Amino acid sequence: RLDPNGFMSLLPHLLMGVLLLVAGTLADWLRNTEVLTTTQVRKVFNSASFIGQAILIVLAVQLHSAIGSLLCLVLATGLGAFAWAAFSANHLDIAPQHASGLMGLSNTFAWIQGYLSP
Repeated sequence: RLDPNGFMSLLPHLLMGVLLLVAGTLADWLRNTEVLTTTQVRKVFNSASFIGQAILIVLAVQLHSAIGSLLCLVLATGLGAFAWAAFSANHLDIAPQHASGLMGLSNTFAWIQGYLSP
């Protein structure tokens, strides 16, 4: 049995997991059909994701409803999937043969900063 608080904590990450598949597939389709170039896909996905997240977080603060605020926060986290589809493929663009090592190295430095900050 899943506690209601546990389920509410799961929702943002569940939505992000689903939207990661959608965003990655959409990004590949836009590139393969030559609707947008690789650079355009990356810029559009990053911009749409971050602007959408900012709007939803501001809206969550302004709402006087717990459910509305929760929905905004869940959607804001889910929209982060489009940013991941844009910048996480960058290692493959730069050095396909060494992408796994580069991803590990960059994630290590990102983790260190998060661990050391108060």
